[in-house]
Amino acid sequence: MSKFGKVVVLSLFIMFVCIVMLFFLQFQNNNSLENINGAKSNSSILIENGNIINNLSDQNQASLSAQIKNLNSKIIFLETSVSGIMKRLDELENTVLNSKINTSANQIFQKQSIYIGSASTNNNVWTDSGVEVNLDSNDYPSYINAVFEVGISIVSGEASARLVNKTTGSIMAITEVAHSSSNTTWKTSPKFKLHPGNNTYSLQIRSSSSETANFSGSRIVLDK
Repeated sequence: MSKFGKVVVLSLFIMFVCIVMLFFLQFQNNNSLENINGAKSNSSILIENGNIINNLSDQNQASLSAQIKNLNSKIIFLETSVSGIMKRLDELENTVLNSKINTSANQIFQKQSIYIGSASTNNNVWTDSGVEVNLDSNDYPSYINAVFEVGISIVSGEASARLVNKTTGSIMAITEVAHSSSNTTWKTSPKFKLHPGNNTYSLQIRSSSSETANFSGSRIVLDK
């Protein structure tokens, strides 16, 4: 049981005891009032079998009044205690709730680079590179975005790369990037969201001129 749960259980137990005592004192108070009212309505009180009769004296009345006053004070104290416990429980509940909210808000997602692999091709149509990576969107916060990055070089013509969702068969057009230089350059796609659930992302590549296009590395970068 958590610390907060223990505090709640203890507070509820104390409140239960206070309520029981409150009812008991109220019951005593009512009995005392009935005694006074009975004494006032009758000039005497019958004791045992009616052979002894004692008139209620002013001293007895004062004693009963003092008892009632004392009981009323205890009742007020218990009512205040119960009210204080309820207020404290509300404060603890709000503290825990705010703590959870602040903890979630302060959680910082660390940027992650998920390596896919490298490949090359001289095909002038989209070709499966044979490298892929599996990602489950449920493993990451919903606010996380992804970008596709790939290092490309080609002697002549244009080399292109993109991701496809091998699980669903969908082409992720937003990830398509291209380069037309022999100098290896890392190209980055616009931001996109991972597809819902567990999916396999595969690298597709092509060379517009049928010259060998080299893809020295590819990755999916996850960040806010």
